[in-house]
Amino acid sequence: MSPSLGPGSRTDAERGKVASIANGEVTWTDILDPTPAEMAMLARDYHFHPLDLDDCLSVRQLTKVEDHGDYLFITLHFPDQVGQDIVSKQVSMFLARDYLVTIHPSSFKPPSALFQSCRDDEKERNALMQSSAYLAYKIIDSAVDGLFSILDNVEASLRSIEAVVFDEVKSSASEINAARRQIAILRRIVYPLGLYLSDLVMAQKFSKEDLSIYFSDVRHKIGKVSGTIEEMKEMVEIYKDTDFVTSSNKTNTVLSVLTILFTLTIPATVISSIYGMNVPLPGGLSTGPLEFLGPYTSLIFILIGMLVPAVVMALYFKRVGWF
Repeated sequence: MSPSLGPGSRTDAERGKVASIANGEVTWTDILDPTPAEMAMLARDYHFHPLDLDDCLSVRQLTKVEDHGDYLFITLHFPDQVGQDIVSKQVSMFLARDYLVTIHPSSFKPPSALFQSCRDDEKERNALMQSSAYLAYKIIDSAVDGLFSILDNVEASLRSIEAVVFDEVKSSASEINAARRQIAILRRIVYPLGLYLSDLVMAQKFSKEDLSIYFSDVRHKIGKVSGTIEEMKEMVEIYKDTDFVTSSNKTNTVLSVLTILFTLTIPATVISSIYGMNVPLPGGLSTGPLEFLGPYTSLIFILIGMLVPAVVMALYFKRVGWF
């Protein structure tokens, strides 16, 4: 028989700690925001392996399913969305024939919601706590179902990016980078789930009912999630390349215009440089201004000398299709 670590009414859980629910031969103990004190309690009452208890407090993202004979130790990580950020939440389980101990952050809602449902609804408690293995499956399944709402949010952000990524006026670089980061975090969390969920069939030894089809359904969901993440990864890479090409084209266009404008000013720059030299030049100060067209004759000839080459170049550029 399993020891009880807390009352079913979760008196200490008002502060987010330990509570237990019993249904028939199965006891579910839920621990929120674990500390060394709770781990010492588990070591005393259940004699779990010290390394497993250390893993429950570890900040490293370790995913594992280990068979210790009379119990299984399961550590899984699930993505959770906090605002616009996606973070990893660890759920640890000690699964035996007559008990299930779950350890997770209080901010991760799926296990807490199931615990609340079992505590408040006898019908729900009888349905979920048929066996410790079935209860573990339901907790994992509810956490996996939460993945789809996160995927929907990421896909919505990708659709908003798609609406503006082909706009040459606006840049979507920051939105694309944010989406790429979300997808990278999802891949890092979901990939180990796909590797280790097949090991959950070891929980079958703690259930009289055949649970293989249930765990197979969870694996199929994870497969669908992984496929969707890969599709989103390909989409965001396309958007990144498109934004880069669009920005490059825009930059090239600006540089082309500036280059052409600079080229058209070369004749004016050359003439002004020549007349800025301290040497005798026609129409200059040392030779006296030209006046056969009036007092501005020198200026008129200088302007013509500047404009004619610029116009000729502009006509040539237009003919060859440079603008």
